[in-house]
Amino acid sequence: MSQTVLLVEDDATVRKLVTACLEREDFIVLAAIDGTEALGIFRSRLKIDLLLTDVHMEGGISGIEVATRVIDEKLGTRVLVMSGYPASEVQATEKCLPFLPKPFTPATLIEAVRKVLASSTSASNSARITPSRAAKTARGPRPPDGN
Repeated sequence: MSQTVLLVEDDATVRKLVTACLEREDFIVLAAIDGTEALGIFRSRLKIDLLLTDVHMEGGISGIEVATRVIDEKLGTRVLVMSGYPASEVQATEKCLPFLPKPFTPATLIEAVRKVLASSTSASNSARITPSRAAKTARGPRPPDGN
């Protein structure tokens, strides 16, 4: 059975690349361009297996805030935050949220998503998601640095 990922990313190029990577692995992807749209989608769906959100976005609501609201509203929803900014990792860690640093390879993305989905809690030990040796050497398009 396919799992549903709510992707929140304001950069259209990154959003398209991440969506394509996830869909290739049979995930159902619901994409939002900002936190407000993401919360609307989240509240209208019966089940979202994973919130995958950028930290810094236009529109006023950060990815950390979206993640916090999602966890508060539906305990058990898995969350993975991503960013190209080092300070974002500190924000994620303070909230005990798993963090995926940008840029990443498609293999690293998929590995991180699967690791979070397999975890036993919605906000687990917040350790930085580090790619396996295989994911580090995988080839494929890389989302750009930044947001």
